[in-house]
Parts: sequence; structure tokens; C-alpha cells
Amino acid sequence: MPEKSVFSQTFRSGQILSDIPRGIPSIGLITAGRVEVYSVALDGKDILLNELSVGECFGICNLLARFELETVLRCAIETEVLYIPKSVLQEVMSCNGAFALRFAAVCSEKIQFLLKRIELLTMQSCRGRVIAFLLAGQNENREVIFRGSREDLARHLGISRAALFRELAALQSAGAVEACGNRFYVTNLRRLEEMLYYPSNTK
Repeated sequence: MPEKSVFSQTFRSGQILSDIPRGIPSIGLITAGRVEVYSVALDGKDILLNELSVGECFGICNLLARFELETVLRCAIETEVLYIPKSVLQEVMSCNGAFALRFAAVCSEKIQFLLKRIELLTMQSCRGRVIAFLLAGQNENREVIFRGSREDLARHLGISRAALFRELAALQSAGAVEACGNRFYVTNLRRLEEMLYYPSNTK
């Protein structure tokens, strides 16, 4: 890949990123920092869809499309992005089948992730969304780590901050979860799963 075809750019915290920098449709590879991915509805409400860290990229799902990303990309902290023109990648894919298959695999993973996010966001109750997040995000030690504030988590789940605090308090009172900052511990998995079928009326 010709070095002259790629370029790096540094952004301040809070800046919005584009996958068409300098008018060139590109894929952005994050080499430093962290980027938040938002979906913005017609009424102006935004929902945190994902967070991208070092080594992750954006702009790949619309590689063959002529339109810009529908999502909003915002730097959570100072971020450096390496931009690779999409035309370069398309050329490589056309003559390297193995690379094209790896690229397709990455796209498939992103699609699966979005399907899970849609499933979460279409749940009707706040409690259901919180529990689903905890069940899906726990590691082998039943620990869930969210990179961001409680307000960020509320936006990630598409609920109000007050509803998030209320539901977390209910789960802690039930002995199903312990919370410490942005870390959560599933202390009673069976109880948490049972509560998923008895959501609150919180909207």
C-alpha cells in the first residue's frame, strides 16, 4: 500500500470525525485515543452505540457505498486517526482474495454487533435493557466494565439517567448486582436472569 495514499490526523476531545476527510472517502484506523459512536434520531435524541479504541476502525461498512456514515463519531479524548483511502482498499481487495475474505469477516462481526444493539434498544423496559447489558457484557469473573460515566451508560442504553440509577438500585437491593463506579459485578446470576422476566414499569 503506497505510503503517500495514507495520512494521519490528530483531533481534540469532543471533535466530530468524518470518513470523508479532505473530501476523500476513507477508512479511519484509530492509533491513539478513543471514539464514541452515536446514532441521532430525527427528534435530536442521541444514543451511544459503541466505543472504538486503539486498533479499531470506522468507515468499513460503507466501503462500497457513495454516502457518508449515518452515525456521529465524536472523540472521547484526544485521538489520532490514520486515514486509508477506500479506493486503495478496493484495489487491494480486487487482487487479493484472502484480504477480501478477512475484510468481509470484520464487516460480519460489525453487523452481528449492531443486531445485538438493536435487540437491546428494542426492549420495552428500562430494567430489561440494564439486565441485558449486564448479562451480555460480563466476563468469566462475572464482571462488567463500562468505559465511561453513568450518564454515558444511560445514553448507551437509551434510557434516562434517573431510570438507570433507579434500576441499578433495584438490582443491588435484590442482591443480584454490585456496582462500583463503572464496574459492575453479577453476584447472583440466577436472580438476575429471573428479574429479566419481571421488568419494572419504568420507561
